[in-house]
Amino acid sequence: GGTRTDVMDVGAVPGTDVYSPVAGTVVSISDFVIDGKRYGSRIDVRPSSAPSLIVSLSHVEPDPSLTVGSPVLASSSKLGTVVDVAAVERQSLAKHAGARGNNVAIDVHPAAGSLP
Repeated sequence: GGTRTDVMDVGAVPGTDVYSPVAGTVVSISDFVIDGKRYGSRIDVRPSSAPSLIVSLSHVEPDPSLTVGSPVLASSSKLGTVVDVAAVERQSLAKHAGARGNNVAIDVHPAAGSLP
């Protein structure tokens, strides 16, 4: 019971290009804040094949051309680049991966107003 907090971290070196994992539409781009400072963004994508879900990607510096409403294609639409969050946040992934544990955090959750 309770809220699910499962997140998949995909390790990557800061500056690595990040592409959409699904085809859909960008529905939100919000600041990712640590200790009162912005470190990239969280980008929310509504998949075309599952509109009742949202796929969120965090630790990303958005591509300047990306806006809310932008259509994206899986594996070919660049969302942005990986941000160096390991400089300010100890990454659990660091002991198992290179790049000091920097990563893109991906989670899937119900869209607001969707039935469970």
